[in-house]
Amino acid sequence: MEAEPTAEQLYDQTFVEVPAILDKHKGAAVVCDAALEKAVSLCVEGADISTVCGTIDSFIEEELKKTFSNKKSKKLERGIAMPTCISVNEVIGHYSPCADDSTTLKTEDLVSIELGCHIDGYAANAGTTLVIGGKAKEK
Repeated sequence: MEAEPTAEQLYDQTFVEVPAILDKHKGAAVVCDAALEKAVSLCVEGADISTVCGTIDSFIEEELKKTFSNKKSKKLERGIAMPTCISVNEVIGHYSPCADDSTTLKTEDLVSIELGCHIDGYAANAGTTLVIGGKAKEK
């Protein structure tokens, strides 16, 4: 069997020439979608932002280990392309606090969730925006 090409060999090629590139993007996207769904379910009133971010980052790492898990794919690099960020209200973006800087989510907070992962450098990112507790009150 032919060995899977390395990231360096694939650098100047497209997924049309090498279908493995698209497979890696798709694999990363599946993990991102699952992580985003889990993040949304964890963003409830009283949730600690740092804890949610850490939980989702760990989830991504574990799910990536299951992706392309055959023997010849053991040397694939995979990991977090963008740490999980949960920006609340007036915070514009990329808020991933340390445990001692964290805050908790409150009802009617406007929350933006962003995250990303990669397989062999081929990344997928996902994000969404939601309001804690459902609809925001009209003001």
